[in-house]
Amino acid sequence: MQALWMLMACLCFGTMGLMVKLAGTHASLGEIVLFRGAVPVIAITGWALLQGLSLKSPVAFLHLKRNVAGIIAMWCGFYATTQLPLATATTLMYTSPLFIALILWLWYGQSRNRLEQFAIAIGFSGVIAVLQPVFYGNQLQTALLGLSAGAVSAVAYMQLKSLGQAREPEWRTVLYFAGTATVTSLVYILGFGEFEVFKTPDTDWTLLWLVALGFFGGAGNLALTRSFGSGSTWLSAALQYCTILVSTFFGIVVLGDIPTSTTWLGVLLIIACGAMSSYATHQRKLVGE
Repeated sequence: MQALWMLMACLCFGTMGLMVKLAGTHASLGEIVLFRGAVPVIAITGWALLQGLSLKSPVAFLHLKRNVAGIIAMWCGFYATTQLPLATATTLMYTSPLFIALILWLWYGQSRNRLEQFAIAIGFSGVIAVLQPVFYGNQLQTALLGLSAGAVSAVAYMQLKSLGQAREPEWRTVLYFAGTATVTSLVYILGFGEFEVFKTPDTDWTLLWLVALGFFGGAGNLALTRSFGSGSTWLSAALQYCTILVSTFFGIVVLGDIPTSTTWLGVLLIIACGAMSSYATHQRKLVGE
């Protein structure tokens, strides 16, 4: 079941990326983030109230620490998704495990064996390969925002461990994150006056894409949290890279974005980096290091 939960999360996140791309042609960035947050908030709040569950968390400060990093990553990642080819944006956003390994190595002083060091080197080689076509398309700043989303997501994922140790239920973790996304998007829309979805002739389709991205984003978050909490972290971490493959498929079939050869190389290198890092972490735990 753990593998199925992660594969479901990958399918949901890949579909969400496609919906962001489609909605981004008519909706503002603030509206995209609003629906990404509001749809799960409404659904989870309604379910929790029907179940008689408390919405109040005893570890609200841990949520705050996690959500600050998570929301920054979401804004950067969604902007990159609306501007870059879907496969490129998704690949850059899924560099978070690479940055987690780097943070633990350089900041916290955790020793890295040769396999892990080699994986980090491969990962950054993949990033360079993915960025190379961008240099010729005047989109370097946008690509760097997508890469920043991966880096900041690493900080958010590390905070999830604290929430897990505090035995915070998965649904409340997703709810609080979605609520933070909703609040920040409303502040953004009110501050910049961006509410464009009803100004487009394709309002019905745009609303459908916005609701769909909120649904798939929330469902993917729940499936991801369930997968990481139900068994081997190594298995979940290795499988999460299937999101890149799903996004690449949608980019080619639906959007007509054919990745360049260097992009393909970068995707494969980053996936290899994630698989090798996950395996090395798994082996480290087996030997009790």
